[in-house]
Amino acid sequence: MSDAYSYTTIVVRPGHAPRITVSLQPDGGMDVFCSAGRQRAQISISHADADVTVTPTNATAPTAEDVRAARKLAESFAVYAAEVERLHAAARRAEVGESSAA
Repeated sequence: MSDAYSYTTIVVRPGHAPRITVSLQPDGGMDVFCSAGRQRAQISISHADADVTVTPTNATAPTAEDVRAARKLAESFAVYAAEVERLHAAARRAEVGESSAA
């Protein structure tokens, strides 16, 4: 059984703009689509009826700021992947240690 899920939170406070948060905690059912060599740039993530699409401000003619934003996303996703791998390895080592001690 998977613990994966996705949800959206909307917070509305008087005198403030609504704040919308989409949280994805995916499993193997997550789809990520990003193709190269097309006339427009975009990446889409879908999971548990939640869809997130990221595109430059002008998908067919990105600005220098769009390039910086894309690089920042790529760097952040690389850090995220490394952290997930690190935590997974630590959990596996702990499981092995617990089973060895038993």
